[in-house]
Amino acid sequence: MQDLLLYFFLTLGASALFGVIGLGSSLLLIPLFTLLGVDFNFAKVIGLFINGLTTVSLTLHNVKSGLISFKEISFLIIVSALFALMGAYSSQFISQTVVKYMLIAFILLSVTLLYMGHKKETSQSHALHPFFLVTFVSVIAFIGGLIGVGGGAVYLPLLILTGITTKKSIAITSALIPIVSFSGFLTYTSFVAIDWNLLAVVGVAAFLGGTLGHKMMNTIKNEKNLKVLISVLLLGISVLMILKEIL
Repeated sequence: MQDLLLYFFLTLGASALFGVIGLGSSLLLIPLFTLLGVDFNFAKVIGLFINGLTTVSLTLHNVKSGLISFKEISFLIIVSALFALMGAYSSQFISQTVVKYMLIAFILLSVTLLYMGHKKETSQSHALHPFFLVTFVSVIAFIGGLIGVGGGAVYLPLLILTGITTKKSIAITSALIPIVSFSGFLTYTSFVAIDWNLLAVVGVAAFLGGTLGHKMMNTIKNEKNLKVLISVLLLGISVLMILKEIL
């Protein structure tokens, strides 16, 4: 019971924190849960599940407010679902140690892009070449399925860096994360042992935390400080993961 409460409050806090900037919290929670003794593959299942839950409400909000339409990104949704499924399925045949280091590398890339994206924010969108966008989405979705993340921490800053407005980038990202997350999640459930009690507990915490984070989104005056805090947390958890692997 105490363990469930611990995982509940860790998920609640992380989901609220990441929800403020429109991202899922799996980048933090997967390595954290793994360090706490959760099986790595099941930690990825948890990460994908809570990523989907914390971003789906933001996706619906963006569609309702007209920031994005499903018709506009329907092909990207199909591509991201397919490649996330392929990535998750492929994880069975790759060493867990290799996947863990890929997760750490993805975290470091995300931290770098999070900072660079903030510096490049723009109010006017540039058109993206469809081939570039599809290739970009395919690669990130495959890696996301493989390591258990939705990919939002890379989608968002890269879209901003390519000249898409911050609001539009968040809208596109929030539409893709649930697709990647739930596609990967369903694939993992076919070959990973699931603790349904723990999954239910973190699911409730993720939904509550994500809802709280999205409500706080418009009240945060200085997002840069929040991104610095998230970057420090991600770097810290990466160092701990590396130490656990080499010691």
